[in-house]
Amino acid sequence: MSTPLKLVLLLIGAVAVALATRSLYNNLFNTSASVPSDPTVQVRVAADALPAGLLLRNEDLDWRPIAKSAVPPGAVVEGSKAANDITGVMVRRDIAAGAPVLERDIIRPNAPGFLSAVLKPGMRAVSVAVDSVSGNAGLIQPGDYVDMILVQETTGRNASGFGFPAVEAKARSVVSETVVEKARVIAVGSEFLQYPEEGSARKDTGRNAARTITLEVQPRAAEAIAVASRLGTITLALRSFAVTDREANRDDVGVTWEGEKAADGPLWAGDVSRAIASTSRRPPANDGSGDGAANASEPAYVHSRNITIYRGSEQSTQTLGAMAN
Repeated sequence: MSTPLKLVLLLIGAVAVALATRSLYNNLFNTSASVPSDPTVQVRVAADALPAGLLLRNEDLDWRPIAKSAVPPGAVVEGSKAANDITGVMVRRDIAAGAPVLERDIIRPNAPGFLSAVLKPGMRAVSVAVDSVSGNAGLIQPGDYVDMILVQETTGRNASGFGFPAVEAKARSVVSETVVEKARVIAVGSEFLQYPEEGSARKDTGRNAARTITLEVQPRAAEAIAVASRLGTITLALRSFAVTDREANRDDVGVTWEGEKAADGPLWAGDVSRAIASTSRRPPANDGSGDGAANASEPAYVHSRNITIYRGSEQSTQTLGAMAN
C-alpha cells in the first residue's frame, strides 16, 4: 500500500475517533444534566450548645439547609407544624452546637408529664392569674425569669381598729412589695393548647385578657404565692437575660422574701406581706395553754390623734390610738 493511501486512511480513522469521542461526551453531559440534583430543605439546628432541661427560645435555634435525602428522622423541618411550635419546649438531653434538633431530644408543653419533667428536683409549679397589663402585655414566654410583685389597697385602718389621719391614710392607701424573686416561667396558659389538625388556627376563647402563667418556685414560695394571690393584685416583672451564661444561676430561682425563715408551719398574711405585718399583729400561736390572746403582741405602730367630745354644753378631749408595744 502506497504511503499517500496510508495517510488518507489514518486521517479518516482519526476523524472517526474524534467524532465518536465527541458523541460519547455529549451523551454523558446530556444524561447528567437531565438528572435533577437532590433538593435541600431548611432544618432547625442548635445555635449553641443546649443543655438538658433548657426551655427553648427562638434565639436558641438556627436554620440550616440539608439535602432532603440526608434529613435525619424526627428533624424539625421548615413549614411543618412542629417548626411553628418549637418555642417553650424542653430539651431532654444535651444537644451540640449545630446539631439538628430531633423530636426525641425535646418534650413539648402539651405532652403528658411535661410539667413534672421540666421541674428541677425539690421545686414546685404554681400558676398565677394575670391580665395583659400584669403579665407584661403578653410578652412573657416560657423560659423567662420574673419577679412577682404584690400590690395592695389599704383602708387606712390597722387591725386594732384605730384609724390613721386623713393625710397619712391616703399616703398609705396603696402599697407594693416583691414576694418572690427570679422565678422561672415554665408555661404560659396558651402554650398548653393542642391543635389536632395541621395548620389549624388558634381558637379565640374571648378571654385573652385573663390567663395563667405557671412558675417554678421553692415549696415555701409556692405557699407564699397562694396567700399573696388572695391579698391583692399580682404583677410579674420581667428580668433581663443580659448575663454571660443564661443557665449559670439556674439553681437560684424562686428565692423568697425571707429565705428559709419559718420553713414549716402555717404561713400567715403578715408573713407574706411586710405592709400587713407593720400595721397589724400576727395571729397568736396555739401553744396548748389555751390563752392564745395573752401570747399575742400588740401592734408595733399605731398613730394617735385627738378628738373633741361634746356632751350638751360640756366639752372634753380624748386621745385615740396612743399605744405602742
